[in-house]
Amino acid sequence: MSRLLSLVPARWSKNTLLRDASNLCLGQGIKLVLQGIYFLLIARCLGPAQYGGFIAVIAMTGIISPYVGLGCGCLFLKNVRSGKREAPLCWGNGLASIVVTGLVAACALTVLAHLWLSRFPIVLVSAICVSELILMRVIELASFGFAASGKMSKTAVQNTIMSLLRVIGIAALAARNHQVSIEQWTWVYLVTGIIGAGFALQQGSLLWGMPKISLPAMVEDAREGSFFSISISAQTIYNDIDKTMLVHLSSYSATGVYGAAYRIIDTSLTPVRSLVQAAYPQFFRVGTEGLGATYSYAKRLIRKAIVFGVLDCLCLMLLAPLLPHILGPKYAAVAPAVRWLALIPAMRCVHWFLADALSGGNAQAPRTMVQVGVAAMNVGLNFLILPRWSWLGAAWTSLASDAVLMVAIFAIMQWKLAEAIKPKELVHAL
Repeated sequence: MSRLLSLVPARWSKNTLLRDASNLCLGQGIKLVLQGIYFLLIARCLGPAQYGGFIAVIAMTGIISPYVGLGCGCLFLKNVRSGKREAPLCWGNGLASIVVTGLVAACALTVLAHLWLSRFPIVLVSAICVSELILMRVIELASFGFAASGKMSKTAVQNTIMSLLRVIGIAALAARNHQVSIEQWTWVYLVTGIIGAGFALQQGSLLWGMPKISLPAMVEDAREGSFFSISISAQTIYNDIDKTMLVHLSSYSATGVYGAAYRIIDTSLTPVRSLVQAAYPQFFRVGTEGLGATYSYAKRLIRKAIVFGVLDCLCLMLLAPLLPHILGPKYAAVAPAVRWLALIPAMRCVHWFLADALSGGNAQAPRTMVQVGVAAMNVGLNFLILPRWSWLGAAWTSLASDAVLMVAIFAIMQWKLAEAIKPKELVHAL
């Protein structure tokens, strides 16, 4: 992997964004292939019903996981880039907060999932919770840390290793049994998470040394970190809660079909996600010049990304009829689901960058408020629509959520910019 990353032209190193984006894009390209193999194997081996149950539990952990560590990943990135804290302290505080909050969250979610998803074995829920709420958060913290230290290539390697482990796990099961049970896959999922987290710990400690812990620093960061946690959780709610609600309000099979379609949409956005990841640290650097600077920076990125978003939409519409032939006849409804969701990439090519511009311009609070509002709207619509319209209703609420978020984030940006201009005009008048 490191040899592949070294093939990136040296002249690109003059442009930090281009260098980071190329490193991530190369890593994400490899990850995209691995995830495609993983998704194809797990969808076919588990079938829509078992896959739907697994996706529902993963979606539940996704809503809670941003609160694990209280935004320690984003704080790692921001504090190191701003020079506020050293990397070993961010690494140590992050690990400590993940272990404590992760154990609490895993226990609480296991009980909640037992009540909400009564047919899903509680032991398997616990295993998935440990993997997603502790092990994957350690991997995520290391990835943020690598980005903060200017080691985007290590972030790419970390993500690729985790995807490779998942592929090896499901491929090994598929080689033994054509029809894999959810129990078998859950335990393999946990083991691959342990290996991935171990690799992240080894790489992080090699780069930053022994982790350091400071309780006063942890308490000081908790308030700011909570805004990052709420923001990410709200984003996860309007992205993923429909899958959890589908299981309860419709069926496991409908959840499996919709989850597969959504996974295809999400995977198609890999190149844009690479650009978002690479640009995120730059927003905080540009943000020292004010919100206007981050907005200008976001507009330049949006102009490039929106072209891909439109092309992505067209490709998804054209390729949708082929998907049931690839995934199997049980996933026939994936084709219309993908066509309904195909507009989402274009909208995310806009609001992803605008939202990061608000964060970089020290306007995380209004961004969080908008995302929480959209999340609440999504949940309300799901309760009204899903019982009657099943996965089709979930597609409608997803489209509505992304559209409202795009408009609302843009409106907040214009409001904050106007607010910033008024004091300057007053000073000029005086």
